[in-house]
Amino acid sequence: MPDDSCAIVDILAYFPSTEKCESNRKNAKLYVCKQESTGDTLYVFADCGREKTLPFFRGVYLVKGSIKSNVVKELVVSIPENFIIPKKAKYVFSDLLWVED
Repeated sequence: MPDDSCAIVDILAYFPSTEKCESNRKNAKLYVCKQESTGDTLYVFADCGREKTLPFFRGVYLVKGSIKSNVVKELVVSIPENFIIPKKAKYVFSDLLWVED
């Protein structure tokens, strides 16, 4: 599956949404990832939804076709108080895909 239509990432940290998904607030999960091909840190904001057990943290697909271009201006994420996303950080609004052999 690896080709120009996806990027392979390793998940460094995962912050599930601890808030109930509501229609009047945009809650999101946050994955802090390392892109395998470049080594860049990438912050992936995924739609709030049913929580699932992550089957593995290495070699996860970020499908470019699932990246959202029309995003909200404000998101609610559940992160530690001392967690800081650096200025000029690379981020996307997308879901990740776990493909098992």
